[in-house]
Amino acid sequence: MVSWKEVTARIKDFYKFSQQEIVGLIGATIIITFIYSMIENYRIIIDPSKLLLVLIAVIITLFFRVSCQKIYGLSQGQKAEFKVWWIGLGISFVVALLSGGKVPLIFVGGVISTIMVKQRLGEFRYGQSNQVMAITALWGILGNLILAILFAVALYISPQNYFFNQGMIINLVMAFFSLFPFPQLDGLSLFFGSRNLYYVAIAAVLLSAVLLLTKTAFGLIAAIVVGLGVGLFYILIGSEKD
Repeated sequence: MVSWKEVTARIKDFYKFSQQEIVGLIGATIIITFIYSMIENYRIIIDPSKLLLVLIAVIITLFFRVSCQKIYGLSQGQKAEFKVWWIGLGISFVVALLSGGKVPLIFVGGVISTIMVKQRLGEFRYGQSNQVMAITALWGILGNLILAILFAVALYISPQNYFFNQGMIINLVMAFFSLFPFPQLDGLSLFFGSRNLYYVAIAAVLLSAVLLLTKTAFGLIAAIVVGLGVGLFYILIGSEKD
């Protein structure tokens, strides 16, 4: 693991979104916003206030999720780039439309990591590392869970807030469907990169969803404890050389 000063320098020099990533993120944002704010009971209902709130929640979610993956990748000498899964988004849109919004899938895509040659010089196992790719994928799911907990905390303070409620749900759903081991999703990198991390991620997402959706103080505290447990497990796994 490189020093924080080196990580900061890498972020300053290499943290950016390519044109392809921006196009993909914009497309994903539009479709997810449509699914979660405009489809209800088999009808398209346009409510400007709901549309704007969901749009903001989706932008925050996708930006934070991909940023977590990019920053971790840079810390390991790899460049992580988001690649949208257009077919998956199309499937999500059609299923949501046919179900009247009752089955809100989110197959958004995943990241692809490439080696940054100069930044990997001197590292143990100089080449591509399956474990690093797995943890990079995991950070997308962890990003969703972190945001879901933050939205849940805000929702506990303001129980009727539509923005916080939708933000929590979107992050939980995105984390869950990212676990599917499809070639275009992060779940595949996680599944083949580290089976232990994959099972831990499944347990963390399911437990977090059950606890947060109770919208109780106990559920919120328990979800935070689960998050800390996953963080500790990550520290123990991540401390190994890659």
